Amino acid sequence: MKKLLLLITLFFFLGCSKEEIDLRVQLFEIALDGDSFDPYERYSVVNTFGGEQLGADGKLRKIFILYLQIDDGEVRLDRQHFAMYLLDSDALDNGSLLDRGTYTWENPDNKYAGVEIPGNDEYIVWNEVIVGEIVAPSGDYDPSLICLTVEGEFYNPYINRTMTVSITLENFPIGQDVTSTPYGYLLD
Repeated sequence: MKKLLLLITLFFFLGCSKEEIDLRVQLFEIALDGDSFDPYERYSVVNTFGGEQLGADGKLRKIFILYLQIDDGEVRLDRQHFAMYLLDSDALDNGSLLDRGTYTWENPDNKYAGVEIPGNDEYIVWNEVIVGEIVAPSGDYDPSLICLTVEGEFYNPYINRTMTVSITLENFPIGQDVTSTPYGYLLD
């Protein structure tokens, strides 16, 4: 019994003295109308942007955008793409690129969410985005990471009908280049 207790104590002591290794696995799952697919096979451009700006009203605004474009050309609103964007118009000044919480098209607590394939007469039927963990950078060159889930329905003007969307992002990098998507204007 003493040997077992000594082994357990030694294992615990040695285990705690080792440098922790962060094994965060990146995950991006997406389904449209219940059909899952690899976003990197369907879309040539897969970009994110996260940023913040102090508004004229003195409130801090934070934004996160997931931008998926069919062709590999310049990112523009007039190119066929899918976008999911989150805007917190009364955000916490806590150093995080986005605040945790529930974002919807109904804008509860100043947390707005949009999902769309833009075109003539596009609109959101409903959506709910739950932002979980925001992981701060672990080094000078590491990006912040985001974990979230998306459920929603929107009108697709290219096929003239509504579509459902489900997205899961885990440990997904948040880009900080405002030009990587055409939605940076939403911060203003």
